[in-house]
Amino acid sequence: MNDPLFTSGADYLHKNITELFTTAHSDLLRKLLDKAFTSGKLQCAEFFHGKSLYQLKCVLFNPQQAICIITNNTRHRKVLLELEEHNMQTLADNYVDWVWSFDTNFTLVTANKAFLDARHRINSKSLALGDSIFTGVDDSGYKKWMPVYERALKGETIFFEEKRNNLGREYYVEIYLSPVYDAQNVVIGCLGITRDITERKNAQLAAAGYAAKLEEFAFKTSHDLRRPVANIMGIAGLIRNKYLDDDEKEKGINDIILCINELDGVVISLVELMEHYKK
Repeated sequence: MNDPLFTSGADYLHKNITELFTTAHSDLLRKLLDKAFTSGKLQCAEFFHGKSLYQLKCVLFNPQQAICIITNNTRHRKVLLELEEHNMQTLADNYVDWVWSFDTNFTLVTANKAFLDARHRINSKSLALGDSIFTGVDDSGYKKWMPVYERALKGETIFFEEKRNNLGREYYVEIYLSPVYDAQNVVIGCLGITRDITERKNAQLAAAGYAAKLEEFAFKTSHDLRRPVANIMGIAGLIRNKYLDDDEKEKGINDIILCINELDGVVISLVELMEHYKK
């Protein structure tokens, strides 16, 4: 056999099966055999030998014997990984948000189509995997983003919103930056996601403006409208006094007329305000 796990030309017959592999694999093999003989069911395990990946299957042939099948799955695993990477890239490219990542040297490692297209629109320069994340970035952009990226590479998760302007078009985005760790929990890079939130932000601003208009309307209703009404009610109560002479009653009536005119003006202003709200 031409396989890294076995020595070419060696005779493995009549040898203890736990001695066929390296010491590192003996413990795995013993546990697999114990499970097979105890459960009576097919047992599977995977292990590496160098850069090769193997699958070991063990099933009882009878209560005293077992059949073991060893398969070199290195090529199959490579195909699966390539397929997985292709599928992930396809998913990322169909994602409307801008997705990218870079390593500790600020080299672009992954980037979906939305991110690459956005970078090209910003500075009319193409960016490709393997380029520096700062390719095409001017001095002000470098000074802005370098401290942010360094924070993420030190283990900080960062989230913020900002307003941008590209060729006269104003829009809002939210940016999410997260450190990426390896199996030893060491930061090896940074993942970034940028999302266009212009529609949501405009809705929030519109809601805030509407709330301000409601507050203005409530103020006019509670102050400007209620004041003349209160005056009319007060004067009407006074002129009902039978001890008032005609001059005093006439003065009260004139005051009521003035309050009514003031009330009419307030109502007109409220109608105009409501028409303004509709716009």
